[in-house]
Amino acid sequence: MSPLSTDLPFGAPPPFRCDVFRERDHVRVAPSGELDIATAPELERTLRALVASGPGLLVLDLRNLSFMDSTGLRLLLERDAAAREDSHRFALIEGPPEVQRLFSLTDTSGRFDFITAPPGDH
Repeated sequence: MSPLSTDLPFGAPPPFRCDVFRERDHVRVAPSGELDIATAPELERTLRALVASGPGLLVLDLRNLSFMDSTGLRLLLERDAAAREDSHRFALIEGPPEVQRLFSLTDTSGRFDFITAPPGDH
């Protein structure tokens, strides 16, 4: 195998991961890959652990997602509802068009607080 090869089959999506960034006034979670029925539990565990640590603002950065299904959307709706009940703030940074399309198709864009990412913050 050449040095550029990976263990992933041709055309397989990159593995899912959640990066956490503790920033000045908030915590930003940046999932990468596909957010779907197989990966939503990992993101949910990450978000629950962070909420338990008490950040005033939890930001979910969708820019590195390549796909999101209805399971991912349900998770975001549940996290948003929980934030409203617990009096902390939950916001999203818009993802690529293929991710944002799900919000449009389900008419849920207005349910979320979408914020602009600071310049150079990626």
